[in-house]
Order: sequence, then C-alpha cells, then structure tokens
Amino acid sequence: MTRFRKRKETSRQKNLIGFFVIFCVLGLISVLAFFRYQLQQNQVLLDPESLCPINKPSPKYVALIFDKSDVYNTVQQRFLKRFFTEFKSQLLAATKISIYVIDEANNKDISPYLVVCAPRTGEDANALYENPRLIRQRWQQQFEQPLDQVIEGFMQAGQSEFSPIMETLQVVSLSAFPVLEPTADKQIIIISDMLQHTPEWSHYRGQMDFSLLQKTSYYQRINTDLQNAEVKILYVRREGMEKIQNKRHAFFWADYIQSIAGRVTLIEKIDG
Repeated sequence: MTRFRKRKETSRQKNLIGFFVIFCVLGLISVLAFFRYQLQQNQVLLDPESLCPINKPSPKYVALIFDKSDVYNTVQQRFLKRFFTEFKSQLLAATKISIYVIDEANNKDISPYLVVCAPRTGEDANALYENPRLIRQRWQQQFEQPLDQVIEGFMQAGQSEFSPIMETLQVVSLSAFPVLEPTADKQIIIISDMLQHTPEWSHYRGQMDFSLLQKTSYYQRINTDLQNAEVKILYVRREGMEKIQNKRHAFFWADYIQSIAGRVTLIEKIDG
C-alpha cells in the first residue's frame, strides 16, 4: 500500500512538472509572438530607392536649393562643406530631403534633382535584434555618399543666362512639401547670391522695390504658398556685386518670402 502511494505521488509530481514545463513553453511562445507583433507594428516600410517611409509621414521636409548661375570659390566651398557636415549630423531619421538647382529651365520642371530620406545611423540600434554595423553602412552608402556627390557637383563651375530664384521657390512649394500635412515641419535652405535675373524682374537692373513687384502681373504668376516653411539663406558674395548685395537687397527677400507665407530665420553671408 505504501509502495502504491509512492508511485502515485511520483506520478503526480511528474504530471505537475510536465504541466509546468508546458506552461513555461506556452508562455515563452506567447512572449515571443507578442514581441514579434510589436516589432512588425513598429517597423517602418521604406522605399528602396529614396529610403523614405511608405507607411507613415516624414518627421521633417527639407528643400535644398543650389544656385548654379555662378561659381563658388575655394573658401565658399569649404564653408559649405562644413555647413553640410553639421547639417547631416543633426538630421532626424526619415527626414525627407529634396534638392533643387536654380537654372533657367527650372521653372518648367517641378521634379527635384534628388529626393532622399535620412536613414537611421545605427547609434540607437538594439543589439538584441539589429545590426548597428549594417545600419551605419546603409547610412553611408545609400544616403551620405550620394548626397555628398550631388552637393559637390553643384559647387563646381556653372553658368546660366538667367537666375529664376522666385520661380524656383514656387517649384519647391509645389513639389517638396506634402499637401495633406499643413502642420508638418518644413525647411528651405537656399545657397545663392540671391540675384534674381529674369526678363520680367532683375536685380541687375536695379529692381529692388518689393512694393512695386507686388503690383505686377508677374508677381501674381509666381505667387505661391510656402506653408509657413522656415527659410535659411546662405548668402553667396559675388565679386563686383557689392552695390547690389546690400541691406536693401536682403530686405527685398525678407519681404518677398514673408508675402508667400515663408519665415526667414537666417540670412548668413558665406565667407569668401
């Protein structure tokens, strides 16, 4: 009788152990399933070419506008390289960058020269399920290197008969910023001598009075909405243009950009 009780007790203990093991396994499977579900929910689908998010908006939209109507000297190129090194280091992941060039044909094509989104750098990678080295490699090969090559190319010598800066801003408002996200963070960075030159309006002809521009049919044609975008101007000094590139010139652009719903937060003269 005692032996039977011992067998029964042993069998009962084995059953309890078995139930406990099964319970632990089911619990582990549930935890792993939940963890995988959370990863899938938080996963951002990216366009393979632009690296921009497909299933969610970007945290910020940046338009870079380069003026190719003249050359940048060595000092100006060094300034811009330092500026963009700092610019890249401060980008939020998934920031959408659209690059435009000011030339005489730009107002005929609303397509930017390059569109790319900043991927993660790998610094915030979780070592349990992510590879920081591969994430950093994607940053360098698919984002940093192509962006640097485009910027380097725009700083090389180039000539253009006209410089339609106002038309380019209109292009940016139509193609760089999302229409259905009026509160999205938007920024425009212009690298230019800001010398507007078209048959309709030219600073070379002394046309610096914004109040006169505002009364023209030309202004009505180029009028646009920058959607409260922040505008930073890296003001490129041109040799022999000192009489034009003065405070009155800067005020012209501040007034113009304000009239098209932009916010000028910086006008910085580039060294050189």
